[in-house]
Amino acid sequence: MFFSFINLWCNKNLVDTQYLLWKILEKYSKDFQYTTDPFSKETEIVFLNTCSFVSSWRDEMFETIEKLKKRNKKICIIWCWVQYFEYLAIKNNISDEETEKWENFKNDKDISFLSWKEVSNFTPELIKKPNNTFCNDFVRPESARAYTNIDSWYEYIKIAEGCNNHCSFCIIPQIRWPQKSLPKEAIINEAKRLIKEWTKEIILLAQDTTRYGIDLYKSPQLFELLEELDNLKWDFKYRVLYMYPDILTKKHLEKLTTLKKFIPYFDLPLQHSSPKILKSMWRFYDHKMTLELLNFIKDNFEEYYIRTNFIVGFPWETQEDFDDLISFIKQDYFNNIALFEYHDEKLSESSKLPNKVDDKTVRERFLIAKKLVDKLLKDKEKNRKNKEYTGTISDIYLTKNNTYELTIRPTINCPEIDNEDKVSLENVLESYDWEELDIWSRVKYINA
Repeated sequence: MFFSFINLWCNKNLVDTQYLLWKILEKYSKDFQYTTDPFSKETEIVFLNTCSFVSSWRDEMFETIEKLKKRNKKICIIWCWVQYFEYLAIKNNISDEETEKWENFKNDKDISFLSWKEVSNFTPELIKKPNNTFCNDFVRPESARAYTNIDSWYEYIKIAEGCNNHCSFCIIPQIRWPQKSLPKEAIINEAKRLIKEWTKEIILLAQDTTRYGIDLYKSPQLFELLEELDNLKWDFKYRVLYMYPDILTKKHLEKLTTLKKFIPYFDLPLQHSSPKILKSMWRFYDHKMTLELLNFIKDNFEEYYIRTNFIVGFPWETQEDFDDLISFIKQDYFNNIALFEYHDEKLSESSKLPNKVDDKTVRERFLIAKKLVDKLLKDKEKNRKNKEYTGTISDIYLTKNNTYELTIRPTINCPEIDNEDKVSLENVLESYDWEELDIWSRVKYINA
């Protein structure tokens, strides 16, 4: 059977997909053959995996299923998206257009489902049955996984699953349950395997990396883990994503300044600046503390990259609260900002809050914030012009003028998230034989 995968949105889910891919390729290569294009004629079954805690992402999954059905593909839906409907929607007795679609899919003979336990203990027979029963069945996998990004010289390690934060707008703890961390030894051993495969960059993932290890070691152990990672030999770098700011301190940041392999990339999901709104979001930090952390980063790292996200129009947000957020954005701390318009997400605590901001006002505020963010980030890109960088080639192409140009990801920027540079060959600084340059080569260049 020819099979393929579609993984939407989430790189934490991608790691789960990689575990399943390895299971299939390692044990059942006689039964399955992998194809890169899920919509190709030869592909018979497609495994789908995506985030499910935002309604627009669930909508995208429904659309993807419909597209595959039109191509007469068999479909196997993996854990996280299924968990929303089978565990949360049914448990909370939700009946709406989404759940009706889901019930129709459950009765489709060409659609099957895999729970987390079944992903970890996959056999070909599991995709032949139309329905499964889902519950709190998370099992931390101990098998190897297929490293799908390793040819690009980077790969992810998910250091923990689940979340303990219970932010009022988020249902992830209900889908993923409390945090379960991977032991330090397992993470270090996997890092060693990746290094042996010539990985140049390791990206550490969790829903909240800052709280890594609190379930195993009774206190957060992220920075102790980073010290162990930093002591590994060979020429590689690592970065950390999703560092929640509430227990992050200047002492932690001071430790990061001493680490030689750490990429000073700070992914801090701040959500807002107003103390009142942060409190209603159940985000337990204040704006003064945030400013102290941001100023420390600016003052103590020669090169740094700060990424964040904000929710506009959260319940109780007044014009004064919004103006406070705009004022904060104007201080221009950030290299990348993701903006979200608030909407009620079923099963989230914020959906029950009074004093909702009307949709028209939310949209107006979002567009004001977006215009400001677009201008600030565009100005930052202008300021990067004619400066020297080191980066990794992700594409090489021939222009209409019959000259070669390169797409290069600066080392500080995160793969699959941040911008890349378009560079003409003449602006590559070191002398290369053109035949030696290839995708994923590291080069120094001028961003002209």
